[in-house]
Amino acid sequence: MKHLHFDIISGISGDMTMAALLHLDPSQAALEQLKSAMQSMNLGEVSLSVETSQSNGITALRFNVDAQTAHHHHRSWKDIRELLEKADLSTAARQRAIEIFSGLAKVEAKIHGTSEQEVVFHEVGAVDSIADIVGCGLALEILKPDRITSAPPLLGSGVTRSQHGIIPVPAPATLELLTGIVTRGLELEAELTTPTGAAILSSQVDSFGSWPEMKILNVGYGAGSRTLDGRPNLLRVVFGETSTQPGDEILVEANIDDMNPEFFDHLMDRLLGSGAHDVWMQPVIMKKSRPAVTLSMLCHQDRLEELENILFKESSTIGVRRIPVTRRKLARRHETVDTRFGPVRLKISGEGDESWTVSPEYDDCRSLAQQSRVPIKEIYQAALAAWDDRSRNTDGT
Repeated sequence: MKHLHFDIISGISGDMTMAALLHLDPSQAALEQLKSAMQSMNLGEVSLSVETSQSNGITALRFNVDAQTAHHHHRSWKDIRELLEKADLSTAARQRAIEIFSGLAKVEAKIHGTSEQEVVFHEVGAVDSIADIVGCGLALEILKPDRITSAPPLLGSGVTRSQHGIIPVPAPATLELLTGIVTRGLELEAELTTPTGAAILSSQVDSFGSWPEMKILNVGYGAGSRTLDGRPNLLRVVFGETSTQPGDEILVEANIDDMNPEFFDHLMDRLLGSGAHDVWMQPVIMKKSRPAVTLSMLCHQDRLEELENILFKESSTIGVRRIPVTRRKLARRHETVDTRFGPVRLKISGEGDESWTVSPEYDDCRSLAQQSRVPIKEIYQAALAAWDDRSRNTDGT
């Protein structure tokens, strides 16, 4: 399993993240794709480059954005969303960028007492911040890690200047984005984790904690622009391989015989929305011939406590069973095909270049069936036919 770990030496920002990810890939393919994407967004004359930098004797990359016509620094979330939708990006890279920006829009709306659509980005709306975020989305999609982890982010102290004037460090947006995440304080008067860095972490990282057990394949360093007192101003990213060991995945089971059945739908949604890999139920007969349900949940070890708390709060169970398991998973990806009824997303699984299973998304098929007033199986079959046509054209047959 491909594993990417953010080792936060001194802090994290958008440009440091992009530089570190580029350092991992000698081909720097993400940089060339980013140049094409920025050009397609018509943001004026923008020059993107990387340069080698030294911090306390460690060689790193620095990511530079030079916008010759850097106009319209103040962009709404709606404006940026429209830019991303028309950009020359893969669906997956675009989705990562939207996730990062969406997190920023949500906390900015809360801080300023407005709606997400009305949020106006100032510093984050500038061309360099757009390049940082879109570039990170591209780089992550090129690396395609199965899992992303991070050390707890570092929070500095003092104050910093923003479009709204002097604000405390950590910035309010940074703290909102890191709510629920374990952080570490550092007695250093500097903004170590920026809002953009926090947005990347909160939207892309699966879990936070100590260094993972993995086989290291490559290491990248991204340099910050400031010189810090007593420590290198670097973000280190480590790319490696991990194998799922017994205990990494947990099967949780609970027998429930005294709960309103209508509540199960809500419970399953809560568990799946909070990180459970899968949730299912089976009817069983318990002692004294009482009919009951065994609720089973598959999750990763680091999500266990939170998911069990949800299970206890949202159901009537008073105990659960934990069973360590191992899993073998096929690689999965999502693509969208166009049918005469409309676009349908597909879940595709396989190994290497082979696609063994192609499944149209049920929600898409149901929505189009309701709109077109045709049986859902027609939408389903049309999506599979569109995929077959695309595969034949790709193969050149």
